Formats: sequence, C-alpha cells, structure tokens
Amino acid sequence: MKLPESERVIYNNSPLIEVVAQLKFPTILKILEKIPSDFQEKIRSDYPIFDASPNLQIPIQVSNALAQINPGFSFANDSNYIFQSEDIKWQLILNKDSITLRTTQYERYEYFIEKFKTVIENFESLYNPSFYSRVALKYRDLIVLSKLNIPGKKWHELIPQYISPELHSAEIKDSIQSFIKNIQVKTEFGQLNFQHGLVTARDPEKGVNEPAYLLDSDFFTEDKIQRGDNVWRILNESNRTARNLFRWSITDELHRAMEPISI
Repeated sequence: MKLPESERVIYNNSPLIEVVAQLKFPTILKILEKIPSDFQEKIRSDYPIFDASPNLQIPIQVSNALAQINPGFSFANDSNYIFQSEDIKWQLILNKDSITLRTTQYERYEYFIEKFKTVIENFESLYNPSFYSRVALKYRDLIVLSKLNIPGKKWHELIPQYISPELHSAEIKDSIQSFIKNIQVKTEFGQLNFQHGLVTARDPEKGVNEPAYLLDSDFFTEDKIQRGDNVWRILNESNRTARNLFRWSITDELHRAMEPISI
C-alpha cells in the first residue's frame, strides 16, 4: 500500500462508531477449566460489570448498518467471559483462544492502546500464552449526513470517485440505495480487509432510516508473533495506516465538514 501520509487530527463531528483490538493465541484450557476470577480482580476497577451476553451496546442508529456486513471478528467459542465498563462503552472479551477489547467511546489511539496494554499485561501474568497467532485492529466509521452541517450535499461530493465510481455515474448515482464492497489488500505488516459502501442507518429521534456511508477497516496479521514489542509495533502500524486510509477515502469537503483539529 502506498497511501499518502495524512495529518493526524481529531474530528469534532467524528463518524467513528467502534474500535476493536484482538489477540488470538493457541488454546489455553485453563481458561475453560476455571472461571477467571483472578483475572477479574486485576481488571475489575475498569471493567466492573460481568455479562454473559456477547453484544456490545451500539447506538441504535448504526446497529442495522452493521448488520448489513459480515463482522471481521469472531466470538463463537465454547465460553466467553465478558467484562464491561460501568457505562457499557468499553467491553473486554476473554475466551480460550482470544482476548478482545472493544469500545464505542474512542477518543485517541494512545488512550485506547494503553488500556489494551494494561489488559494484556494482566492476562499474560496469569495465563502465559506461548505466542500470538493473530494480531488485529479494526475501525468502523459511519458517515451520516444528518450529523453534519452540509445540507444539500450529495455522496459524490463526499466520497472520491476512485473509492465509489457508482456514486459519480450520471446514469445511476441518484438511484443507488445500497451497496457494499469488500477489498482484501496486502500491507507491509499483514493484511487489510476493507469493506465500504452505502448502507442504511436508523435515526432514533426521528424514527426514520437514512442512507449512510460505512468504512470498515480490519487490519491483521496471522503470522506467529512473539509476545512483546512486535505485537505493539503491528498495532501501531495498523493505526497509522488506518488514519491514512480513512483520509484517502473521503473528499476534502467531507474532511472539513467533520471539523478536524490538529493534534
């Protein structure tokens, strides 16, 4: 991938709806044999709520949009131990072969990755995984026009032609209702599964559906990764590439409408 480097910013009108980091490892039967009470004690101050349900609380206006694509992360294991923050916006999932951190309240990468590092340090001290077989970082953005101060704008003014030529076609652009594209890309540190397209989002206040543009970026490597710096290097590179991919996927007009603040 040769994406142009983009300035690092925080958006006042951020379209980011979910961020997920996951490490997979060879099966550890100890996790199945005993309820992870020792692990809970180490993380309980940040994740005090234990829940048997694997569903993260996602805003209703975007949940139906996510249902239109196949999730990149799987949690279908024998037992999932789920620990959540008090406001349910952070969720930690532990099972016999993976550990996952998910949030709908992402502010910036440093804060997110430090929380994940703390979790992994506690996990490794108790379960001592031999190595990691998958390192992954996912970003989901949902661009909803009603959330932006750009009345009358059309999708072809906000999404570049090289991303979605359909939205720029004079013959069909005003008739398109939905589509999803799935692109698999090799990166310098692994792979990218990039899903994007026009979907339907639910506005709970108005009680109506409206079109939205979904950008779903799943960065991962499935090579054998030893514990330590290599894990964090891959996640750091994934974060940097995700930033460049997002900026490359939108026009300058949409970038300005989201009110970027340099950091």
